[in-house]
Amino acid sequence: MIDKVLPQNMSSLVEGYRTGEFTPVDSLSATLALIDAVNPSINAMAMVDVDGARSAAAKSAARWATGTPLSSLDGVPVTIKDSVNAVGMPWRHGSAAHSDVPDAESDSPPAARLKEAGAVIVGKTTMPDFGMMAAGVSSLYGIVRNPWDLSRNTGGSSAGAGASLAAGIGYAAVGTDIAGSVRLPAGHCGLVALKPTQGRIPHLPSSMMRSPGPMARTVDEVVDMYRAIARPDSRDAWSLPAQSIDESRWETEVRGLRIGVMTGMGYGYEAEPAVVAVVDAAAQVLAAEGAKVTRVTPPFESDPYAPLDRLFQVRARAEWESIPEERRAEVIAAVSEWAEPASLASATDYSRDLDAVNTAQARLQRHLEPYDFVISPVIPVVGFDADTVGLDPERPLAHCSFTAWFNQTGQPASTVCFGMVDGCPVGVQIVGSRFADIDVLAMTKWLEDRRPFDMTWPDVTLRVSGGVR
Repeated sequence: MIDKVLPQNMSSLVEGYRTGEFTPVDSLSATLALIDAVNPSINAMAMVDVDGARSAAAKSAARWATGTPLSSLDGVPVTIKDSVNAVGMPWRHGSAAHSDVPDAESDSPPAARLKEAGAVIVGKTTMPDFGMMAAGVSSLYGIVRNPWDLSRNTGGSSAGAGASLAAGIGYAAVGTDIAGSVRLPAGHCGLVALKPTQGRIPHLPSSMMRSPGPMARTVDEVVDMYRAIARPDSRDAWSLPAQSIDESRWETEVRGLRIGVMTGMGYGYEAEPAVVAVVDAAAQVLAAEGAKVTRVTPPFESDPYAPLDRLFQVRARAEWESIPEERRAEVIAAVSEWAEPASLASATDYSRDLDAVNTAQARLQRHLEPYDFVISPVIPVVGFDADTVGLDPERPLAHCSFTAWFNQTGQPASTVCFGMVDGCPVGVQIVGSRFADIDVLAMTKWLEDRRPFDMTWPDVTLRVSGGVR
């Protein structure tokens, strides 16, 4: 019954609204039923706003009935990450230590834009403590599981967004990305995601490192979400001016484009051969169509990660210290113990680390300047166990080397699935120049259209009924 009510893609859903085949109320009912069926298995939803979603769906149905939808997202079931404030919804930032924080009294920019577009925000998705872990493990929510293989991780920190979309809950999601947090779950879960140019999608509090990002099963659905939320908001000091989206730019001509293929960073975890093979397959498709494809030498001659890791530690420690002392023990140990050395850091230590990170990001930008686009792995491995915090238990963000530096450079970077290994998806990251978000999405669409296989999404309901939990 769920499959009959919910088409597989957003465009078919909206066409059904237009023809009257079904309504936003119908699609919400099916979404809620799917959540009941699969969420106990994947643990993707932090909360479900049944009353709020029903009210939004009813208002949308009325607009469609009179032919006055607000946008292409009107009536579409979507989710937002736990860290994205929305009126009347809890904000927990993934941590049991925040479980008594009052519900939000204002909408963050992404939530406000979604409501203005008429989207039906079904609820919030799970995340790890403070967003400081590239894995789906939380002191409050427990373990988030990958629908492709319930024993495997979703990545993080937009863990629940990745799991929910792969399982078919909603058509798009808003995640946030500080070191790869929309791209990593997209890579683990076979999705498309965009970490935009910093400031392109406003958020609160303002940040030069963290950005919201749209996530979905397809590029077209990411674009629909992007159109809605990539609009200025004066509350974000880094918010960029409105962007004109030229439809003709979606028709990408790759002949003559300079494409860099970067499969090593010069430090950290080396990409597994199976992951490199997927990136190389994408490069071969581009070369066959006339792109000038060049292997990029590793950008770093020495390991630049320690200062960046310390900046993350300071960020996590600051949040930990903001929690009442009697509740600090509730923060997951993987984050609190990793961040503890930051308590000894001085202001001059922080300034030196910031200078070192700025030097490293400038080096990366210079190294990649000759290329129109760079493609790389998203994650150096195909995946890891659901109950682990990453590849290094003492450094929960250490495996983010291919993604984290583009938060520092501010460049747009996307992810698209381009391979399958042992039944699990493997993504390719596409990086463009600052402000070239539309071009990055167009290139992502070009690769998606040439993916060497059809995506057959996992049916979690079968495994739940078969007893897999």
